Amino acid sequence: MKRMGRTWWGLALMGWSLAIPALCAGAAEGAAPAAGEGSLFVEVTNVLQQNLPGKIEVYPAQGGEKRMYRLDDGKVMTSIPAGEYVVYVYVYDWDIPIMADIQPVTIAPGGVGTVSTELVLGAGGNRPLRTFDQDYDLVLDRVELAAKTDPTDPDSFPNSELIPFDSPVLSKEAGWYKGDLHVRSIHGGGKESVKELVARAEKRGLDFIAITDRNTMEACFDPEFQSSKVVLIPAMEWGSDDRGVALIYGPHTVPELTSDIRDDQGVCQRVQAQGGIFAVAHPCFPNAPWQRGLSYVNAIEVWCRDYRAVPPVALEAFVPEYARRVDGKLAYSISRAVSVPNLSANGQAVMFWDYELVRGLKAAPIAGSLSSSPEVPLGSPVTWVYAPEKSVRGILYGLRQGRTVVASDPDGPFLVLTADVKQEKDKVVITEADLERDTLMAEKKTQGTLGPADVGIGGVIPLQMPVNLVANVKNAKGLKLEILRNGWPIMTKKVNSGKPELFGISENPSSYQVYRARLIRTPENEGYGAVDVVAMTGPIYAQNIVPIIADSENPLDIWLKIENKNMEPVPVSATIEEDGKQWVRTQGGPVQPIRQDEFQLPPDAQVQTIETRPLR
Repeated sequence: MKRMGRTWWGLALMGWSLAIPALCAGAAEGAAPAAGEGSLFVEVTNVLQQNLPGKIEVYPAQGGEKRMYRLDDGKVMTSIPAGEYVVYVYVYDWDIPIMADIQPVTIAPGGVGTVSTELVLGAGGNRPLRTFDQDYDLVLDRVELAAKTDPTDPDSFPNSELIPFDSPVLSKEAGWYKGDLHVRSIHGGGKESVKELVARAEKRGLDFIAITDRNTMEACFDPEFQSSKVVLIPAMEWGSDDRGVALIYGPHTVPELTSDIRDDQGVCQRVQAQGGIFAVAHPCFPNAPWQRGLSYVNAIEVWCRDYRAVPPVALEAFVPEYARRVDGKLAYSISRAVSVPNLSANGQAVMFWDYELVRGLKAAPIAGSLSSSPEVPLGSPVTWVYAPEKSVRGILYGLRQGRTVVASDPDGPFLVLTADVKQEKDKVVITEADLERDTLMAEKKTQGTLGPADVGIGGVIPLQMPVNLVANVKNAKGLKLEILRNGWPIMTKKVNSGKPELFGISENPSSYQVYRARLIRTPENEGYGAVDVVAMTGPIYAQNIVPIIADSENPLDIWLKIENKNMEPVPVSATIEEDGKQWVRTQGGPVQPIRQDEFQLPPDAQVQTIETRPLR
């Protein structure tokens, strides 16, 4: 693996002309600069001359550490050593920072260098600023074109540090793969070299591991970062104990460290745009409680170390904002979770996850050992991921789809949850035939589940339709199975056999619901919490979608229906490709073979082109 250094975008490359407008009368005056220093004044406005809040990053033109300044009121005046600089100007578009300008500036001793940015884009209010960033890498397209980076590639943006990595396919078979998503090497405070960690993972029989050293990805560039048996996911533990840490898997550029919740969200978006995964790490650990908010994370580490071993965190450990109440209730999900008594830190994390799921977040559960020495076994707890192949791209794809199960041990109890949506003519009960069919199909591991049901873990079922929820368990003799709706049990059964068993319940959801399953037992050792969780699945979601049920066995005989906000049908066309031929069907019309140049759209038709992309 070859490491690529940082690219510094100098004055000649930028090609921007330097304008030095007079300081506006309202500019704040900084302290008198010391010898060899000057002043930098930056102001950002829209075309209406309204100041825009944001931030700037100031880099020495010849390379060096950046300086960062806030523009809370759209401008800043600060002292800075004399020299040549490149200033990156960011504007906050609601909850994320967008790079809106790059300008060179010269700071003379005792002089003032000025950067003035007038932003036209987004001023009309019809389109948010972020819509002018087509690859979602937090840089406006026009800025990327001027900087000669690719506005269609989220890996390419000014001042990026690329992390190239290979994704060898160790197996082309789709199935459940087990691994540890939270371990540390000597590069991040651990006691083992990368070679020793990889050898231990191979001996343990894991399919993948992620070496998540704190705020560094040095392990990825270690010459021993390779294996023919275990998928090695480029990753890092990102953040700080005072505000909480995240687990970032598969980023294509080095994520920057942040100190503001909006910048946190920007890192989350860029990682996801690059095909990576952004996960909240042990959100309720007392030494690093999660205080970064974030609405769009891919996963939450609901289980780190032994489930009942880590003590809970108190609400007092959070900043005062987290004690805020609305109508007498705590406003934040994590605040409510940590206020529930008699839970371990992992129990609180699960409660936090449940609250967020009910609020609409779609996030996979993950687990990690946080092993940093041979004394802590890898894969205890373990994350199972259903992936299309055994590779970095395959595992990341499964995580992104939410197809995960967490369990206490790679060889211990295991379960999955499936949903079989019933048409009106179908029975709404689970029959022996259903169970026999699912048991036979379980051996084939098809459809991302252990059965042929319509929807597996991470999937969505429609409202107002009867559904059979089926839990398939194995190695679970003596344990208690629960199927939960919105975090509360709706079915509880004792498992009497260690062989694969199926348990089910019928539902007919009329509103948004979240279903998941877990295996629990009475605690056998001292710890926190009255219940010991042994395994649990990711969710299946019930929400308002419209299923399309074809009346014909012909796979080409399909049609689409789109409704506007008034529930009126909107004419649409669908193009299908099969065996190298293209077919088109207009709503209500016949299926016809066509050539690409034969289909003519109406002159006033609004068309959006969607291009497929390979798994990252």
